[in-house]
Amino acid sequence: MKCRNIMNVDPEWISGGATVLEAAQVMRDRTVGMLLVFDAALGTTAGPGRLRGVITDRDLATRVCADDKRASQTLISDVATTDIVTCRADEELKDAEERMQKTERSRLVVTDQGGEPVGVLSLSDIFRYESHRRAVKTARGVLAREARGQQTPPDRIRLTPSTPADEEAAMRQPSVMVGGSHNDSMKVFPT
Repeated sequence: MKCRNIMNVDPEWISGGATVLEAAQVMRDRTVGMLLVFDAALGTTAGPGRLRGVITDRDLATRVCADDKRASQTLISDVATTDIVTCRADEELKDAEERMQKTERSRLVVTDQGGEPVGVLSLSDIFRYESHRRAVKTARGVLAREARGQQTPPDRIRLTPSTPADEEAAMRQPSVMVGGSHNDSMKVFPT
């Protein structure tokens, strides 16, 4: 199967001069997790301008929210991913899946023979059209980054003893709990 057989042929575009707020609104309204970023001054036949990068929901979280930048004042061109991972429309799907795994990217920009963007291939597309076994293998490779989590060297881990009073005080503290119950292992992020 070729990438062109399952790719999204109508990807969403946004100008690099738009704000992060505008990008987030487009993602929300169109239910997408990635927008192609273009340079409006250099138009092409494939899209509204020359492809400059992509902006993903993860980019918004890690480069805007985590750095406490103002969405209404931050330009897409300042936070977009410019290292674009691509595949060709006539490429075998298995080759694109391997590239997704190797680069740990869940979306690839699909290009024509001339390098112009013609679509987007996502992990969701692969799950929809590929065998379950191959799709899961691809997903595991792509999601390896999240599965590994932040790696703290063991010599930098500082454990502090806790008392029952410390545990009780922690339970009364406003927080966001991720996974489990307070009887199980969990991460607590103060609010």
